[in-house]
Amino acid sequence: MSLPRITSLALAGLIATFLFVRFWDRQPDPAPVTTGLELITEGEVAPTGPEIRVDSAPRDLVYPVWLWAPASGDTTVGAIETVAPGSYVLDLSGWAGDVTVGLRMSHVLIVACSRVIATVPVATPRADIRERHPNLPDAGWSARVALADLGPCRPADVTAYGVARFGDVLFPLEGSAGAPQGAGRAPARGISFMRANALSRRPGESSAPMKIVKVGDRGVELRRCGREGCAVIGRLPAGRQRLIILDRQEGWALVSDAGGAAGWTPTAALPGI
Repeated sequence: MSLPRITSLALAGLIATFLFVRFWDRQPDPAPVTTGLELITEGEVAPTGPEIRVDSAPRDLVYPVWLWAPASGDTTVGAIETVAPGSYVLDLSGWAGDVTVGLRMSHVLIVACSRVIATVPVATPRADIRERHPNLPDAGWSARVALADLGPCRPADVTAYGVARFGDVLFPLEGSAGAPQGAGRAPARGISFMRANALSRRPGESSAPMKIVKVGDRGVELRRCGREGCAVIGRLPAGRQRLIILDRQEGWALVSDAGGAAGWTPTAALPGI
C-alpha cells in the first residue's frame, strides 16, 4: 500500500473518532434502572409530615378484653357520644360514671376485635353529668385511635368500657362506632403515628381495699351520694362489718358490705377506714 493511501486512511480514522466523541458528549445521561434493590439498600423513606399523636397502643401492648370480669346485668355507666372518623384516625368522646350511686370510672377502655387497643382517663369536667350525680364532677373522656390499629377482624367496630379506680370489673358504655373506611390498613406513605407507650390501666393491677370496722350501736346510714341532703338508700347494722372501700371524696366514702349493699357514708362514722 502506498504512503499516500496509508496517510488518507489514518486521517479518516482521526476524523471519525473526533465526530464520535462530539456526538457522545451531547447525549443525555441514561435513565437509572429501577430494580427494587435500592429500597433495601437505602432503607425506608423518612416521613414527610409530623407524627400524629394517638391513644392507641402498639400491637405488642394490646391484650384480649376477656381478661377483665364483665359487670353483671345490663347496667351501663356512660356512653359514646361523638364519633368523628378522619383520613387516618378515629376520634371518640363521651362520659363514664355510675349515676346510681356515683361510682367514678377511672379510665375508659377502647376495644376493637375483642382487644383493648387504648386506655384513656376519665377526667374532663361535665356539668351535665354532675347534675345527675354530685360525685361525678369530671366524667368526660376522649380518645383518638389510628385507623391502622383497628383490625384484624371485619368489621372492626369499636366499643368502649369503663373501669373503676379499684377492681377488675368492666362496665359497658352505650353506643359503638362502626368501622370507618380504611380501618386496619397501613397509612399512606409518609404518615406516622406517635402511639401510647403503655396502657395505663390493666386487669389485676388494683384491688379495692377491704376493711373490718366496728359500727356503732345505732348503725350507719348509707346515702345515694356523699352529701348530707342525699337520699338514704340503706343502712349498715351495728357490730363488726367487712367493707369494701370503693371510693373516697371530701370526707365521705363509698362502701359496699358483704351482702352487696352500697352507699356513701361519712368516714368519721367508720373509724379505721
